[in-house]
Amino acid sequence: MAELWPNLETRPTGRLLRLAVEAFLLRSLKGSLRGVYLRGEVPQGPLVLALNHHSFFDGHLVWLLGKLYRRPTSLLVAEENLKGFLVLKLAGALEAGRIREALRRLRRGEWVALFPEGALVYPGPLRPLRRGAGWLAERAGVPLLPVALRVVLRGFEQPEAFLWMGSPLAPEEDLAGALGGLLEGLDALLAQTHPREVPEGFRQVLRGRRSLEERILPLVRLFRP
Repeated sequence: MAELWPNLETRPTGRLLRLAVEAFLLRSLKGSLRGVYLRGEVPQGPLVLALNHHSFFDGHLVWLLGKLYRRPTSLLVAEENLKGFLVLKLAGALEAGRIREALRRLRRGEWVALFPEGALVYPGPLRPLRRGAGWLAERAGVPLLPVALRVVLRGFEQPEAFLWMGSPLAPEEDLAGALGGLLEGLDALLAQTHPREVPEGFRQVLRGRRSLEERILPLVRLFRP
């Protein structure tokens, strides 16, 4: 079983399965969220992405980032969380214990993403971080990229996702301070922005499901005196 997925990935059946899994991920994002918004840019080359983990959609959003920047991306996932969904390996999921494989992918110029809080937690301030992100970046000789994200229900029927890309860090720099400050800034910006407006500096990168009043607006306009 351990050799099934690497072998399957290079075969036509594996490629078709990967396309199907990715289609489901995209459909889930577009059908469940009103939109995905991004602020900041990503440097060229391999990166270790470190993100807070406060919503069901966080893994979907990591996959979307890789697609937007056309960069092969692996998300480190606890093995027990992957056992029931092995096919997600074809969309980039990698067991957190496979450190050598993660390093190989980074050295090939790919991205590896992880949630250094170590668990899905209730939205709020950043929790204490585990040391794996910095260790992985140091061993691979690549930068760290903090990414703050929030999936929030504001002034529309569906929630919206906001991702704020920070500045790249050297492995020895303060990831907790950078990611925590970025998340605090994102929360403050959302709090001071009208709930039906896009926060300053963000751009929409994926359009999702419209609210009921938005969907019926053309009909309302048709019959408006």
